[in-house]
Amino acid sequence: MTGTTSTIQETQDSIVDDFGFFDSWEDRYAYIIDLGQKLPAMPDELKTDEYKVRGCQSQVWIYPQFSNGVLTFLADSDASSVKGLIALLVRVYAGHTPAEIIASEPDFIDRAGLAENLSMVRINGMRAAAKQIRKYALNAQNAA
Repeated sequence: MTGTTSTIQETQDSIVDDFGFFDSWEDRYAYIIDLGQKLPAMPDELKTDEYKVRGCQSQVWIYPQFSNGVLTFLADSDASSVKGLIALLVRVYAGHTPAEIIASEPDFIDRAGLAENLSMVRINGMRAAAKQIRKYALNAQNAA
């Protein structure tokens, strides 16, 4: 899902619902890993310092594409769990306008139970990635 048919908040609500289907944290974690495996490949030539997320323990890259008034993202990580977490952020924000992205906090991180089950380092990295996505949105909005 690119988010183009749902609002950012609806997509976040859907993620919270998805995590609610699982009975254990182990099942939720396996789901995160699966999401990462399904994330579209990011070409190696885009994995540069310019697109690297600062504040992540793992290597994480997010490449923005701004077209027809909306942002989409290519993303990757060298850690399978982090790749899944980044896939969730891409699901939330891709296909939305810069203004929509800037106006929306990633509240699903707490509501889906991720903050209470993942290490603080992972959560801080995920928040850093969300901040970078919002920075790309601000840059796109200012350039438009």
